[in-house]
Order: sequence, then structure tokens, then C-alpha cells
Amino acid sequence: MDCLTEDEENKDCVIEYEDIKPRKSNKFYDSQKSVNINDISEIENSLKIKIPEQLKEFLLKHNGGMPENNTWFDPKHEYVTIHELTPIKHYKKFNNDKNYLMDTIAKNLWDRNLLAKNLLPFARDAGGNYFCININNGKIYYCTFDTWSDNLSVSDNQSKSTLFLCNSFNEFMSKLVCEDDL
Repeated sequence: MDCLTEDEENKDCVIEYEDIKPRKSNKFYDSQKSVNINDISEIENSLKIKIPEQLKEFLLKHNGGMPENNTWFDPKHEYVTIHELTPIKHYKKFNNDKNYLMDTIAKNLWDRNLLAKNLLPFARDAGGNYFCININNGKIYYCTFDTWSDNLSVSDNQSKSTLFLCNSFNEFMSKLVCEDDL
């Protein structure tokens, strides 16, 4: 994540981690039409996976959208901002184009070996990198694709581009801060 935060204009800017706290309420904007448990089951069947419960609960409340607290910020003073959370159905922004839905994105990344098949992308940043949940243990990762090297194996590339963030989806959401507060 070092490459995400160093910006020539802000090299002298020091952010004190203790001073950056999530806002008490995390409002969501631009969520898509609500989904139900059957919609989630369709995605699970399509992908042949089980979505971890915490993400499932979230999807039932917010089908995609943008949280007010939209930035992952860690104690090493590194941060990355969510561009949007990925809907599983009903994406009016792109006339319901399936290419922008969670299952199509996952299949595409898995088929191209850009993402390990145990990682399900649920959000992306503005650069096309993804926040993913491990479908086996619920842990959250940030996966970048701008570091891919033809000199490395697929597994080495996946390992190099996958950064552990936290132990659960709820922990991830609770630690997001508002980009405006940085």
C-alpha cells in the first residue's frame, strides 16, 4: 500500500492515526434497489460459493453504493478510498449491465487468474483495484492489479498483489473513515 499514499504534494503532511476516527453514523449513498435472500442464493449458486454471513447481511441492507466513511486508513498512515461497493443486482447507473455486478466481476477476475478463487470482490477503488472477502474465513484483503509482472508465476503475482486488511467484514466497515476527515 506504500504506493497508494505517497503523493508529491503531501510528502510533508503528517496524519496522526489517533486523530482520525470513523464518523459515528456511516450513511450510504447510491445503493441500488434492494435484494433478498433469494437474490443472494442465485449469486452463490452461480459462483458455486457461500458468501460469508457478515457480507450477506450487508447486501440485504445495502446493495452496492457508497459509504460516507469511504476510506481504509491504517496505523502506518496508508489509506485507500472506496470508489463504490459492488451491487449484486439492479445496477441502474449502467442500465443493469451485468459486467458491473459482483458475480460477473468475480468470474472475470477468477477466469483471468488475477484473483484467487477464494477471494470475492465486494468493492473497488478508483484505479480498478478491489477490496475482497475470503469466502473461507471472512478475512478482508485489498487486491491491486497494477503490480502484475510477467516475470512472476500466477500464484506469486496474486500473493504480491494481495494485502491483508482485517479479520472480518464488520471490522472493515467499522474502521472506515471519511476521506474528508483526512
